[in-house]
Amino acid sequence: MTPDVNCCMADMPTSIPAFVISNADLSYTIVLNARLSYEQHLKSYAHELDHIKNGDYEKKCSADLVELWAHKE
Repeated sequence: MTPDVNCCMADMPTSIPAFVISNADLSYTIVLNARLSYEQHLKSYAHELDHIKNGDYEKKCSADLVELWAHKE
């Protein structure tokens, strides 16, 4: 089953390209940094979607460790 994924934009420091919120209704919201380019939005969206597909939000380890594993590929 594919979870529902919503997307929105917010002004954030440019060091944060995007993040995901796990919602109570089992959907997710990807928040993209409005200050970045369209190309960066595509990359960031794909990266955050990979976290959702990999079940990273159900893992019992630190976010730093999840990111380390995500960037090994």
